[in-house]
Amino acid sequence: MALTTLMALPAMASARETKVDWKSVDVPAGEGQARRARALRGLLASAAKKADFGKAKSVVLSARVVEFTSSTRGDVHRVSCTVVGRVVGGPTARSRISFGGRPSERQALEKQVLTMVANGVVGRLAAIVRSREAARD
Repeated sequence: MALTTLMALPAMASARETKVDWKSVDVPAGEGQARRARALRGLLASAAKKADFGKAKSVVLSARVVEFTSSTRGDVHRVSCTVVGRVVGGPTARSRISFGGRPSERQALEKQVLTMVANGVVGRLAAIVRSREAARD
């Protein structure tokens, strides 16, 4: 158990050392845009704190919601979201998820989808940053 803890410390330390700056987080105009943008910005920041960006000291990222739909058909509410993230000056990563649930739980479902898509895109962006840092070594 102690060995596992000691081996995990360097990865956690490097993730904490990386300063992540979100240059922009764009959400398309529509109902609830401001609320959704604020929530997504917070979820992206939270996901970035947990991500391992390797040896990078600072990273500038951006994210853009390409698609967000939230609709009810019968007794199922479906939320779909696609986010494209970018390492500024580098490649992009795309995360897409579609999830369904009870219509009475629409807001919780929307937050869950945004959380999942934010974690996915940040994880991929972190992998891109790590691979770029490894190529520089």
